[in-house]
Amino acid sequence: MTPEVKQKFTEELRGDPGEFYGIKVAQAVKTGGLKLVLADGSRVCYRLSGTEPVVRVCSEARSREDFAKLSATAKAWIFD
Repeated sequence: MTPEVKQKFTEELRGDPGEFYGIKVAQAVKTGGLKLVLADGSRVCYRLSGTEPVVRVCSEARSREDFAKLSATAKAWIFD
């Protein structure tokens, strides 16, 4: 992650998205990063590393297909 991408992403973390992956965000938790709980029960968690120029992303969805789409969206949210 370049310093520019990290700065942009850090700014994104401060926001409160109302929707993610086309699904309403039911809850946004900003403790140690950002955890988005979506209305369908899916979850995405972002955490910036304090020692490396990386962001860790964990995601959960109801099916493999939804997981693949959610993971791709989660990655795009960092870099787009």
